[in-house]
Amino acid sequence: MNGFQKREINTWNKKAERWIKSHLVLAIIALLLGLLTLKGVVGAIKVGEPFSVKQIVVSAVSKSLTTDQNGNTNILLLGVGGEGHDGQNLTDTMIIASIDRKKNLVPMLSIPRDIYVENDIVGWGTRINSIYEFILDEHEDHELAMDQLIKEVENLSDMEIHYYAKIDFQGVTDVIDALGGIEVTVEEDIYDPYYPDDYTYEFNTFSLSAGTQIMDGDTALKYARSRYTTSDFDRAKRQHQIIDAFRARALSIGFLLNPNKIKNTYYAISNNFQTDLTLTDMLNLASMAPDFNSDSLISQVFHDDASQTGGFLYTPDREDYGGAFVLTPYSENFDELQIFSQLYFYHPEILMDQIPIQVVNGTKEEGLAGLTKMQLNRYGFNPVGFGNAVSTDQKKSRIIIRNELRDGEFEETDISETLELLPTFIPGADIYKTAPEEYNELNWPTEARIIVELGEDFLEYYQEYEERFYWGIY
Repeated sequence: MNGFQKREINTWNKKAERWIKSHLVLAIIALLLGLLTLKGVVGAIKVGEPFSVKQIVVSAVSKSLTTDQNGNTNILLLGVGGEGHDGQNLTDTMIIASIDRKKNLVPMLSIPRDIYVENDIVGWGTRINSIYEFILDEHEDHELAMDQLIKEVENLSDMEIHYYAKIDFQGVTDVIDALGGIEVTVEEDIYDPYYPDDYTYEFNTFSLSAGTQIMDGDTALKYARSRYTTSDFDRAKRQHQIIDAFRARALSIGFLLNPNKIKNTYYAISNNFQTDLTLTDMLNLASMAPDFNSDSLISQVFHDDASQTGGFLYTPDREDYGGAFVLTPYSENFDELQIFSQLYFYHPEILMDQIPIQVVNGTKEEGLAGLTKMQLNRYGFNPVGFGNAVSTDQKKSRIIIRNELRDGEFEETDISETLELLPTFIPGADIYKTAPEEYNELNWPTEARIIVELGEDFLEYYQEYEERFYWGIY
């Protein structure tokens, strides 16, 4: 990995400002990675002649970003406390952002900081957020520390990470202040009497009322970090919310027409930001901007609610982990997290389309439909109900498509992506493109577009992968 090199700011003129106003923020909207793009474009202006900026961009786009076998560019976004904060190099924020040029999407997936991993360099099991800090402290080697963290993220997600971008807490506050604050809608009141004071190691009370408000950098950081009266998973959702608010603020006329804000934002990024993306890479990101919009950004989180999408984790007894609070997968390996990552990043239509599915049990195995419904839900499908089938002697599983509505019209929703991948979880099932009489609209009322009928053949799959079928711990 290439080390991050700070670039000095040497010049600034009106021509450069005009070019930035018309092009810079498009990249910020497009990618969520606005920090990278902003730094790249303004950095190009600073190190080169202002009149040659457009040529620099044109030259950059001819050199492609690294991609995986599916054509995605995957960037690991990291947030650390920074100097003066307790655990200043703990990577408490970890987000995989995958840029999909074919679908013009940027799916984001948050990795909880407390996931338990075993790393060879560290020498024992630990929380994933401490990998970078431990190796950096022990070996004083940033590249080794970052390589090992990326290795662990790749291992649990089965995603190839091409680049990283790391910002510290001071960077978050400085960038948001440079933007003039961001508008955030707080969904419910927040009261956290245990918000850490990083300078005294004591606690302060942090509270926010529900509603839409303009947050300065300090408030936005606290909003993103607070967790003691909610959870790490709520915090991850709020972090995604802050990222989107950053995008929206950067799009505003007040920012576009204010060269000082643009310059101050660049300075804030430069002072608190590290990445192995080169200037050419960042300009390449900027060139993608016209193909993306605010709907391009989607987000998910790994968490511990087994009834919801992404809920593959649980909290084991602390005694088994030296008294530490950690998160581990129900299946005792990372297989489910890897499968979900592949579905989410390469087939996001499943989560976006939310085709309604009903699961019915055609066997005598009690609870099979309910467990299967929960499994499908965890992977991002949309099972809207479960129950018993018409018969409990069904030999072969069936995936039944319901095309006709009550009024006789035909459903036009595209179900192709869901239909292509659903058999992965119901292996060997026969696909019926027309509902048999027992499951037609008159005989089987349901809002589901697809009915999954589990047969005796499904029991073999269930027994082989029983560790993937669970109700969760409540």
